[in-house]
Amino acid sequence: MIPSYPEQAVAVLFSGGDSPGMNAFLRAIVRLGLNREKIAVLGIRHGYRGLARTARTVKGDGEALVRLKHAIATHTGRAGLINEQLDIIQMDHASVSGIMGKGGTILGSARCLEFHRKEVREEVIQLLKDLNVRALVVVGGDGSLTGARLLAEESDLRVIGVPGTIDNDLQFTDMALGVDTAVNTLVWAVDHFIDTARSHRRVMVLETMGRESGDLARMAGLASGAEMIITPEPGALTDEDMKNLAAKIEGAMTRGRGHAIVLVAEGVQFDPPQKRNRAYVLMDAFQQYFQRPGAPFPDLEVRPSVLGHLQRGGHTTPQDCILAARFADCAWKTILDASGKNGITALRKNVVEIVPYGAPDMPEREVFSREMDQLHEDLSSW
Repeated sequence: MIPSYPEQAVAVLFSGGDSPGMNAFLRAIVRLGLNREKIAVLGIRHGYRGLARTARTVKGDGEALVRLKHAIATHTGRAGLINEQLDIIQMDHASVSGIMGKGGTILGSARCLEFHRKEVREEVIQLLKDLNVRALVVVGGDGSLTGARLLAEESDLRVIGVPGTIDNDLQFTDMALGVDTAVNTLVWAVDHFIDTARSHRRVMVLETMGRESGDLARMAGLASGAEMIITPEPGALTDEDMKNLAAKIEGAMTRGRGHAIVLVAEGVQFDPPQKRNRAYVLMDAFQQYFQRPGAPFPDLEVRPSVLGHLQRGGHTTPQDCILAARFADCAWKTILDASGKNGITALRKNVVEIVPYGAPDMPEREVFSREMDQLHEDLSSW
């Protein structure tokens, strides 16, 4: 019996930088579709790039579309995943089995600059309609969700966005997929750096991710006991600011502290601007201050480290797995809602809901950040 292409389907893709929890979300969106809604789920490989590439292949070619549908119907699940020529895969139970705790995404993710062009999006919209896709679910950060918004505005497709980024820089939700895992990874890293910092009486400057937001560094610092957190929100650091930070560390050491862990967010800027990594700029400024004439600790060493993509990987935490399932549930309910609305899943005061594209920032987020800064200051003073 020749397998048939589904009469209707929901497609899901992951775009931009990967984040822990994406695989957990894929498992949830597929299982809910197959088990509860009885609707096929198509996994798009490599995000918008996979869609754009497939759209170019079948553009205006009826026979190519027939071949594509046949390939999707005959190479389902794991057979589709190992077929590198197929960018659209009909997912089944086995294809998402055992992936919940794995970081990254088995479908792959990529940035796609050509998706900025309207003609490319028009080709993608036509492809999705030809494939009987009733809704598209897009998981990613700010740029990925902007692409989802454009598809929603330019078509009659249901397009649901899901925040997936370790940066936690999407201000319409309390938390995005991957943040909790990234914080756990940073706490693990700080724990390891503390050992050598204590042994050698050192100042360790660790640069975190986060783009323009300091939330990742802020939460990790509060959870790990790091002595200092430097975030972008207060503004660019001047030479005088860095001297004051170094003086604060030195003052604590004169009162008995034996080491210091400094977390600096990658969004921190300097005045005048610097091209080097933040951790290295701070290392030089701190070292110069500690070695000034008459300083109490002229032999105090500063060691920098840029933690980088370490923060994106690792086993997904239970909290991110739970959030992934809740986001998937909300996405399905919105897709099947007769109102026809589009939007982005968001966690607000522990309630998962749909917010419109372009939703304003939550004022609670700014308040929360200020409260965490003050709490850390009260906890870390020596």
